[in-house]
Amino acid sequence: MNVFLLGLTITEPAQENEGVINVLADSLPSNEKRVHTKVQLLQDKNHYVGKLLQDLKKSDTVLAIGPTRPTLDGVLQMQPMLVVTRDNFDDLLAINLFIATGGLGPKSDEVELSDTTVTNRSLAWQSENSETNWIKLTAWAELSKQLSELAPGTPTIAVGKVSTSEKDDKNYLNYTLDKILYLPKSTKSAPKKAADPEKGKVAAAAIGSIDFSL
Repeated sequence: MNVFLLGLTITEPAQENEGVINVLADSLPSNEKRVHTKVQLLQDKNHYVGKLLQDLKKSDTVLAIGPTRPTLDGVLQMQPMLVVTRDNFDDLLAINLFIATGGLGPKSDEVELSDTTVTNRSLAWQSENSETNWIKLTAWAELSKQLSELAPGTPTIAVGKVSTSEKDDKNYLNYTLDKILYLPKSTKSAPKKAADPEKGKVAAAAIGSIDFSL
């Protein structure tokens, strides 16, 4: 998973190139005794955040949240999911992000819906009192294919958004994936049966053998 939270001072206002907004910034805090980290914010001009970037002025301070990648000349590129200014601070309070780690449950087939596919699959983890907890992940398109093909018990980090739907006077929590990271299993011996499709359970030994160190 790669999500950075960066406090920035805008050094160059927005420029547009082939529909992409480009804004240059320096990391905070700023003082004369440190070398600033140069950050390049890139987002589609029609995206909600892209429109915010177009309004930024030189010396504005913002909080930017999103995935990043380094460049060869030492600049950190970010595609921000959220940019918070003094004028839209409430947007930070409305951020919607879950990160769940655990072992995948029994396999689930993709379902075709018009021009895309969707897969619903459970993720299990153990709390401190050894109780097994479950959430049902929903993945669309390419993520749907990945989620459907992996073996039961696969160590997984799931990142996405949580929402609530209502059906037959009942409320249901939905965990929609934006990103999935599959981790290598630990050096501990793997259980012979990581999942029991009949009971819809992941073996406790499978969950306990997951190594989440990066």
